[in-house]
Amino acid sequence: MYILGISGGVKLGYQDIGAALVHNGKLVASVEDERLNRIKHSPSQLSQLSIRSVLDSEKISIKDIDVIASHGITWGETFHKILEGFFVGEFGYCPPIELVHHHDSHAASAFYASGFDEAMILTMDGSGDGVSMEWAIGKGQEMNVVKRIDRPNSLGIFYSMITQYCGFSRDRDEYKLMGLSSYGDKTKYDFTDIIKFENGELILNTEYIKEIKPKSPQPSRQEMLFSEKLIEKFGQKRFYNEEFTNHFKDMAASAQSHLENIIIKIINHLHKKTGLKKLCLAGGVALNCAANLKIMNLDYLDDIYVQPASNDEGVAIGAAYLLARKNKIKIEPMNSVYLGPSYTNEEIKKILDIINVKYSFEDNPALYAAKKIADNKVVGWFQGKMEIGPRALGNRSILANASNPDMRDLVNQKIKFRDSFRPFCPSVLEEDSKQFFKGKKQISPHMTINYDVEKSAIERISSVVHVDETARIQTVNKNQNKLYYELLSNLKEIIGVGVCLNTSFNINNEPIVNTPREAIATFFGSGMDCLVIGNYILEK
Repeated sequence: MYILGISGGVKLGYQDIGAALVHNGKLVASVEDERLNRIKHSPSQLSQLSIRSVLDSEKISIKDIDVIASHGITWGETFHKILEGFFVGEFGYCPPIELVHHHDSHAASAFYASGFDEAMILTMDGSGDGVSMEWAIGKGQEMNVVKRIDRPNSLGIFYSMITQYCGFSRDRDEYKLMGLSSYGDKTKYDFTDIIKFENGELILNTEYIKEIKPKSPQPSRQEMLFSEKLIEKFGQKRFYNEEFTNHFKDMAASAQSHLENIIIKIINHLHKKTGLKKLCLAGGVALNCAANLKIMNLDYLDDIYVQPASNDEGVAIGAAYLLARKNKIKIEPMNSVYLGPSYTNEEIKKILDIINVKYSFEDNPALYAAKKIADNKVVGWFQGKMEIGPRALGNRSILANASNPDMRDLVNQKIKFRDSFRPFCPSVLEEDSKQFFKGKKQISPHMTINYDVEKSAIERISSVVHVDETARIQTVNKNQNKLYYELLSNLKEIIGVGVCLNTSFNINNEPIVNTPREAIATFFGSGMDCLVIGNYILEK
């Protein structure tokens, strides 16, 4: 049975749209539209290109789909008719459509992917289907919703407010606020009167936000979420290109700390209610890897799983899972994140010849790349199937020497063209992780959790250590990604350290590259030294 999951919609506020394909309980393909249409986050759209991509990956047509699953169950019959018209208009045929709840989809995307026998499930975002948070319990192949918190009582809205206040764009720059937070005083400002958790309820003081009427979309991204009351309390917001004064650094730090404290209170509450010792997380707030460090190290938790596509791409995955369970299909754990499009050497060569660039063929691209990284060159690395989620995990990556203390600034200034306060992340051989990083969970393959860096290792991998001496790590083993594992192993043989700086293959404000043509354009449009694309090499 083929189930097509989709996310997105024509309403304001929905983004990270995509499609996922589940075949007989196994997730076989997933991709976001932004990687295909090159529109960052693809807001307020339906997932046309991603649907075609996942169908092509299995060499099937829309008529092979047994059922389509989408969030939007609260949007009424009108949305159902819009979807029917969309599929008939774009594909000439519309399979049966079933609408499910946005947060049920987030929850399913994490629990069923995790492979846990039983777990608490916590989803957190701005809002979806009118809900901002959901608590559920998963046992075996069943998932039961315990509680939903309605918008506007939302950790996502709170964090987006402070993101805008500090001069960033909401729904896309929250990770910048998280990065900036490490530079400030987390005790400087108190946000308890804005948002708090007490007696099992999350409460946002609506005096601090613009009015959002029930069943109406949130304000557009060009409007401020917060009201004048926030300005009265904390002073004027930061405007574009203004300096990051200590005030804004302290605002970021205090907001991050408050967010973490509330999430911990919620998890404490869930644990006391359920006694369960495993936790699954999804939704945009679950991508806050600094908060996830605190969660991982809670003494009563044995394990946590953060859905790598915790953004709304994961809604497509979870929606398909929900329909699989409704049809009594057993769901397999998600054992790979490499579920996007891929390109053969023949396809890559054809594009290289059309573009008419000079290139060479390399039998051992992993060894070549390792030597270049060891020689302090910055390498574009384009291999295999594209990763799901917002993190580059070794198939669409820019790689550099983590041991070179100057490399962080060099990559920021010459390649990524982004804010200097933002950290870069390390990929590390799984078996070597304990030498460099400490945390209760030894394996972290998806870059969703920060780890404290061992004091003895800070100077050895200085370009991937944030100012607070943490790093958002990706552990790599040969079963997970054989070629990338070989690269890190070769690097270890050459320089003695199986760690490299890994950042997404894009420049600032552009989606991660998907096609060879985009990889080549980004290579020549930035300061990268060489590009390893399949078995082909481009150098400057």
